[in-house]
Amino acid sequence: MHRTPLIAALLAAALTTTPLAFADDGAPTFDRVSFQVSAIEEVANDTLVAVMFQERDGQKPSTIADEVNRDIAWAVDLAKRTDGIKVQTLGYNQQPQYRNQTLIGWKVRQSIRLESTDTQALATLIGELQGRLSVASIQYSISHPARAEAEDRLITQALERFNHRGRLIADELGRPDYRIVNMDVTTDHAMPAPVRMRTAAVMADISVAPPTLDSGVQEVTVRVSGTIELALPQ
Repeated sequence: MHRTPLIAALLAAALTTTPLAFADDGAPTFDRVSFQVSAIEEVANDTLVAVMFQERDGQKPSTIADEVNRDIAWAVDLAKRTDGIKVQTLGYNQQPQYRNQTLIGWKVRQSIRLESTDTQALATLIGELQGRLSVASIQYSISHPARAEAEDRLITQALERFNHRGRLIADELGRPDYRIVNMDVTTDHAMPAPVRMRTAAVMADISVAPPTLDSGVQEVTVRVSGTIELALPQ
């Protein structure tokens, strides 16, 4: 192959200034090692999420739909008037009920989702809403800012461990150094299972105390996997 003087000079300079020799990229990759490291941290849950619902059964769909709509509207209004609470309406469902292929009535259900980093305020609100709604689930999670900060710390730790492991492998095999061929950085976390509550609605005239909740922690993990190529012995 014909090379211009400039290309030939650049190739010569690269060969004379490279301190360590690696296998040619086109050659069999006998000097490559793949491995994985991880860094784990327990992060305090700082966000409470609750799903509550209203459900009614009856013969007349318009009547039970009106009852559900009124209770949900009341709950949303109360949530919006509570500082620091995010509220979102979820699926609205109206289904016919059959027995022996005969229509016997209707069922109407709608849910709302409540979220807040002020867990005490939300726990108090849940107690108030239980006067007319039922709790489907309560779950703690980590807010996006807290998770991002934890992942940044863990990425630094995992990369340091990857570098340490690569140097350890090179030293144990009598190689002067290594280079990274490829690398993947992934993050994950173990979500706590939502706490399922009894589905029977609490009567409106019963005073409901706020539920007792413990935020706890969950593990955030960063994994670094990759392949290194060991420098050829000098």
